[in-house]
Amino acid sequence: MSVTQNFGIGIIALMIPFVAEIVSPETGLGFDLLLYWPFDFAYVLLVGVIFVIFNQVSKVSRGAIASLIVGLFFWLGWFAVSFLAVAQLHLALGYKL
Repeated sequence: MSVTQNFGIGIIALMIPFVAEIVSPETGLGFDLLLYWPFDFAYVLLVGVIFVIFNQVSKVSRGAIASLIVGLFFWLGWFAVSFLAVAQLHLALGYKL
C-alpha cells in the first residue's frame, strides 16, 4: 500500500470522531468514540486492524514483516495525531478532560 493510501485511511478514520465531536459538542461524543466506545480503545484497535490488514493485503514488493511494521507505524502515528486533534477540539469547545 502506498503512503498516500495510508494517509487516506488515516484521514478518513480521523474524520469520524472529529465530526462526532463537532456535531454533538454538548456530550463530547468524538472523544468518547475515540477512546471508550463500545469498550476502551475499541475504535483505535479497529483502525489498527484496518491499517495492518490493508498493508498486508496490498504488499507490492515488501515482505510480510515489512508490511506489518509499516501498518503499525501508520497506526501509531494516526493515533497520536487523532488523539491530539480530537482532544484539542474537545478543549476548544469548552470541556475539561
